[in-house]
Amino acid sequence: MFKNIITAIFFIVLSIFAALNLMSCSDWFPENPYPHPGEIEIPEKQYDMDNPAVQDPENSPGEMEKPNYTSIFELEQQYKEDCYKYEYYFCPPSLYLEEIWQFQMITDTCKDPEEIVYKGPCEQLFECDPSEVEPETVMCSVPVETGGNIYGSQEKWCDKGIWKYSDCVACGPEICDGIDNDCNGEIDDIPIQECYNECGPGDLVCVDGEEICFGDEPEEEVCDYQDNDCDGLIDEDQTNACGECGAVPEEICDGFDNDCDGEVDENLEQLCETICEAGVEFCVNGSWVGCTAKPPFIELCNGLDDDCDGKIDEDLDCFCTVDMVGALIPCYEDPLLCGQGYKTCECLDENCEQIYLTECFAMCSYQDPVPQNCDKYKGLVVDEICNNHDDNCNQEIDEGLFKGCYSGDPETLFVGICKPGGMTCEKGSWGNYYEDGQTFIDGFCKDEILPADKDECNGEDDNCDGITDDGQELKDTDILFIIDASGSMSDEIDAVLIAMNQFATYYQDEEVIQWGLIMGPFTQPSTTTPWGSDQYIEMVSNLAPFSDFIAKLSGVNVDFGSGIEPFYDAVYLALWNLAPPSALPWPIEHISFLFNLGMSNLFSIPDPQSFEVNWREGAQHVVIVFTDEPGQSYVTMMSDLDDIMTSYHDGLKQIHLQQLISNCIDLNVYTFTKIAQKNCNYMQQKAGWEPLTIYGGQWFELVANPAQLYENLMQIIDDNACE
Repeated sequence: MFKNIITAIFFIVLSIFAALNLMSCSDWFPENPYPHPGEIEIPEKQYDMDNPAVQDPENSPGEMEKPNYTSIFELEQQYKEDCYKYEYYFCPPSLYLEEIWQFQMITDTCKDPEEIVYKGPCEQLFECDPSEVEPETVMCSVPVETGGNIYGSQEKWCDKGIWKYSDCVACGPEICDGIDNDCNGEIDDIPIQECYNECGPGDLVCVDGEEICFGDEPEEEVCDYQDNDCDGLIDEDQTNACGECGAVPEEICDGFDNDCDGEVDENLEQLCETICEAGVEFCVNGSWVGCTAKPPFIELCNGLDDDCDGKIDEDLDCFCTVDMVGALIPCYEDPLLCGQGYKTCECLDENCEQIYLTECFAMCSYQDPVPQNCDKYKGLVVDEICNNHDDNCNQEIDEGLFKGCYSGDPETLFVGICKPGGMTCEKGSWGNYYEDGQTFIDGFCKDEILPADKDECNGEDDNCDGITDDGQELKDTDILFIIDASGSMSDEIDAVLIAMNQFATYYQDEEVIQWGLIMGPFTQPSTTTPWGSDQYIEMVSNLAPFSDFIAKLSGVNVDFGSGIEPFYDAVYLALWNLAPPSALPWPIEHISFLFNLGMSNLFSIPDPQSFEVNWREGAQHVVIVFTDEPGQSYVTMMSDLDDIMTSYHDGLKQIHLQQLISNCIDLNVYTFTKIAQKNCNYMQQKAGWEPLTIYGGQWFELVANPAQLYENLMQIIDDNACE
């Protein structure tokens, strides 16, 4: 019905337009719902016989060369030929019919004004509007073998003005096929049903005649105790050394291997204290032992506070014999308030059978007579010493006292990296403050550097034997890191950063070894749609001194929104200019991520043709890859980067990288991955990382243990940078 109304409106507009040029059709047939104009009355005298066009053939509007007319009939025929204009017009549409009708109009153009001489009846031109080509579903009936008919439906459409019909299909249960099977006027109106895909249950929905299961899609596996990539395995290759998510647990003193490194209670120490002082104790077999703080002892006659009660040699007659009576013994203790005082031995009875040691008083208190201005509690002002006493009477105790210290072999002091530390005095004891800056440890020599067990190849004499790098020398070496920045690599990236900072403590040379960094994938808002995101890999730092490299690495954060891991592509882009052009599996000029053509949401910074590492000629070249994903490639090879029709190959394979690596000059490749990515397949292609090291280099297991990574990195430097 709606379609009929629209059609009627369309033709009414056309009729109005025609009426403006001629006359109102409503004047011809104002009340006829089925328009048939019929004939108009023609006057008996149809022709103007006085018209020069009739009387004189030479004045005829037709051709000037005409034979003389011999009859009125000939004159009439010539007049019609010269003056009559024959035209067809659409009849006004009807609200009741879909057909298109037309009528003939004849106008005498030789009269002024022009005169309508004939208007014919409406005749059917089309069964339907030729512009309406979209099919519609209409009801029909289908005979059955048992007799009678059943309802069905068929497609009806206008083909060049003639109605065409498809076969009548009997109504039945609705199925997902783009057809109104149950003849209710709705197509594929099927309730949502349950379905299953590789990730579990979902909603089965009919879309454009096709059943589609909407459910969770595989994502990058992260450590969250769920099967994110829907492969039937939970947290595969994502758990830490203990088989759990997150960072490796810290080792605690409990007799167990908490950090799962094969050692129990290793390298554990904590602060401890007695009533005498603070110290450090160590964990052995789950128990804290060996506190270095001095324990209290029975007070001895030695000028020390053995029992740590703040008194020295209390209740003891030290040094006192008959020969010592009257002798003055220097002292720095209570009740003397400051400075140096003296004690002496005195007889307790006339026969001097009992002798005792007096308290510590100022020298003037022993003069005879004692001066009136004598203050027996203020001693002789002397330089401050470490004795828990105000020796210089400035109302401060042991202030400003420092001394050097070194606990290593004296022969190694000031050799190589070895240097002394420092101690300060606190409450009469030499030591220094622990890392927290608040706890004082007796005997602690802060900031001293002792000989290392091994002389690393870093341009320093680490074991302080007088021979730098055990006689080896650093050579020009370019080291390029390719690091997976996806969220699942967070702990490993932190461990790499800690290991590199540890290396920086001893590494000095800024020129011999150059460092570079490629990372990704990172995400940014999509440049083509208001939703989604683009992803990219980036040359964060080209080869540069270590200080520049470590600053760039420290400033990069992992990206939890990324999901594409194009690290086979990253290796190719890093090495293409290190091999002869003739040895490249694919010319760099032909490599594209298709991003500039709007056919991909992945790109590189810079683009592949500008992705050029500044490898030094004559240097040793090293590539170190860190990732927890199999090798993947997303590039396309095109002879014309602006024309997708010139593409001739998709993706880099493992064999292509091996071909490239084998032709690179002075190159070693090292890969750090989970065990599962050591040798594996991805999308039915070889995607492991160990095969890339067969021409020089080594595969290492990827762990989040900074100490292990530091040891592995030092091995790489020893293998490549020392000679």
